[in-house]
Amino acid sequence: MNRNILTIGILSLTFAAACTEGIDIDLNEGENNRLVVAGEISNEPGPYSVRLTRSTSYFYNQPAPAELGATVTISDGEQTFVLLDEDNDGTYWTDSSALGVPGRTYTLNIKLTNGEEYEAVDHMPIPNQFDTIYYEYINEEYGMTLPEYHYFFYATFTEQKGVDDCYLIYVYFNDSCYNSKFEDIKWAFAGSRYDGCGLFENVQICDANEDSIPKKPEARFDLYSVSSEYHQFIKDISDETFGNATILQGPPANIYTNVSNGALGFFSAKSTTEPYRLKLEPKKE
Repeated sequence: MNRNILTIGILSLTFAAACTEGIDIDLNEGENNRLVVAGEISNEPGPYSVRLTRSTSYFYNQPAPAELGATVTISDGEQTFVLLDEDNDGTYWTDSSALGVPGRTYTLNIKLTNGEEYEAVDHMPIPNQFDTIYYEYINEEYGMTLPEYHYFFYATFTEQKGVDDCYLIYVYFNDSCYNSKFEDIKWAFAGSRYDGCGLFENVQICDANEDSIPKKPEARFDLYSVSSEYHQFIKDISDETFGNATILQGPPANIYTNVSNGALGFFSAKSTTEPYRLKLEPKKE
């Protein structure tokens, strides 16, 4: 059973600077204690999960409290999946027969034991696929000699007509994910002004030090089509976690969410096709 859980940490922030007053927000109590949602559906075989927890403060050194006893469903208007928390740990699962359909819009509905209700909506795009992927095995970049050899991977795929395409790309070596961290995920975003024009040509996906991957590796590349809203959410998470600020930039903004009623997190609907595979052969001069 393939159970992939999207884990998202939502932390309170204390903003302080030399010329401003510090503000401490306790996310454990009262109106600041908020529901945190992390879930997804795709066109890959289920089951799918939705994780429900409560927000915690920055210095809370225990696992986030699970939200138990909720009624959770995912629907596209034609079929509805009921999710159950059989392990009583705040992670709600569909059964393994659940399967998302590209082109449909999916709605997550949550009802808590206290009567509070939440909703999140995301559209599952039509999946795209790579045209070609090739690599170079060299010890140079931008005219400079590197201390070791690297695999440099480049992809070409055509921007779809009539949609604002956003993609995320995962790279695997011998089925072990190489870029699982937020800051390492390769993003591609087109938008309607590049409609169907084959924008993504010879895009560098990643480079990998020869010592960081297995010997005689097979490389696998997964291309996921996602909504622009999910792209914004992951970008916000990455910016807040790993930083994109200069010394002149102000405090970070709130992270984007598609969950209603003041909740945090995101419910996503993404799609993919068959992965692209390559056998890698080092060719030193």
